[in-house]
Amino acid sequence: MKLDTSKVSIKTSLASCFGSNFQDLNGSQDFLDELATMAQEITVEANSYLFKESDASNFVYIPISGVIMLERSTARGSRHVFAFLFTGNLIGLSEFSFYTFSAKSVSNSTIVKINKDLIKNVFERHPQIAKRFHEYTNMVLNYILDQLFIMGQKTAHQRLALFLLDMEKRIGHGTKKFFLPMSRQDIADYLGMSLETTSRGFTSLKSKGLISIESNYSITLLDPVALAEFGDN
Repeated sequence: MKLDTSKVSIKTSLASCFGSNFQDLNGSQDFLDELATMAQEITVEANSYLFKESDASNFVYIPISGVIMLERSTARGSRHVFAFLFTGNLIGLSEFSFYTFSAKSVSNSTIVKINKDLIKNVFERHPQIAKRFHEYTNMVLNYILDQLFIMGQKTAHQRLALFLLDMEKRIGHGTKKFFLPMSRQDIADYLGMSLETTSRGFTSLKSKGLISIESNYSITLLDPVALAEFGDN
C-alpha cells in the first residue's frame, strides 16, 4: 500500500508510539498502513476535551504527544480523575454507543483520530495484532486499578509521594527532574484529596528534603529512594 506524504507522517508517529508492542507479528506494517490511511492527525489545546461522558462513541483517539486525563462525574456532581495517559494508548475503544468517561488534554497534544467502526474492521483483518492490543489495553487497565488500590491504602502525603515517583518514571524517564503538565487541582482529584491537602503535601515533601519545586510544575526528586520508603511505610 503506497501512502501519500501526510499519511506516511502519521504512520511514522503511530509506529513510534506503539510499534514495538507488535512489530514482531506478521502483518504489522500492513496494519500500520491501514491505520494511517483512515487516520486524521489533530492538535488539541491544553484543557480541551477530546470527548465528554455520554457523548456518542464514534471515534478512537491515540495520543502521539501530550498527556490525556480520564475523568468521571460522581453522583453528587463532583469530578474524579482516574488516569493520566501518555503516548500509544487507545482511548475510547468501547462496545458501548457512548463514552462512559471524559477525556481531557491537560497539555497541548497531538492526537491521531480514527473512526471506531473502521479500526474495528482493521482489527478483524489482523486478529493477532488485535489480540496483542487487547492484552496491552488490559495491562494498562490493571495498572490503573493497581494504582487506585495502592492509593486507597496510603495517607494523603504518601499518595502524593507515590504519584511523583510514578510521574518521574513516565515523564522524567529516570532523570529525577520533570515537568508536571497537570494542575494541582487535577492531582488532587486523582489522589482523592482536597487542593489544600495536596498543596500541604508538596510543602511537606519539600521540607523533608525529598523534592525541590522550581515552579508549580517543575519538580526534582532529590532522594528517590527515601521518597519511595516514605511512600511505602
